[in-house]
Amino acid sequence: MNSLILKDNTGKITDAHVLSHIHTTLKLVVGDEVRCTVLNQGRSLGVITELTDNLCKLKLSSITPGKEQWFDLVVGLSRPQTTKKILEHATTFGARRFHFFKAALSEKSYLDSKIFDNLAYEEFLLTGLSQAAIYTNLPEFKLEKYNPAEQYINAPQKFILDLKTDKSFLDVEIDFTKSVTLAIGPERGFINEDIERFHHAGFTSIKISSSILRVEHAVYSAVSQLELLRKRF
Repeated sequence: MNSLILKDNTGKITDAHVLSHIHTTLKLVVGDEVRCTVLNQGRSLGVITELTDNLCKLKLSSITPGKEQWFDLVVGLSRPQTTKKILEHATTFGARRFHFFKAALSEKSYLDSKIFDNLAYEEFLLTGLSQAAIYTNLPEFKLEKYNPAEQYINAPQKFILDLKTDKSFLDVEIDFTKSVTLAIGPERGFINEDIERFHHAGFTSIKISSSILRVEHAVYSAVSQLELLRKRF
């Protein structure tokens, strides 16, 4: 953890997993200073004032806003382990919203994954925020049975990863003051009907590699390319 996640600004931590990390990995003691993310509020520095096996109390400095999360992901459902990786690492990159759905070639059973029960997916979002240490808002999450392309008709900038095109991010104009939406297929890819629905909603096909990538690698590669462009322009 690069930043301790706090659910509120009281500075109290009672979560057993976080406390274990403080004791065994970070090896913090009373008086130590640590970076904190106050969820949905901002960043702060905390000084440990009390530390036991069951409680950590921090005195927080002023809370400053985190960086603005800047992209949305629309992803065809894949196996749970892949979904966990996407949730965690895309959050670290600055994902604002996740929208998973059953694409034509997604396994139907993935809709019933335990990761979607009782907000279990939030564990991976929180880990991603902790790793980034610059973003502070918990990303939005949505799960659907059907292709949601039509819901993004009014989204300002939207792209779908597609091996059949020769167009790259260098070939399109992107305004990074506005959000970016990326649509990425499941493990077996999108069928033509999936792609056509996204095109009808205004998505532009983009190729990020000539290789066939794993879903999570496609997410990381696409966002990394956009991050480079974000800094250049």
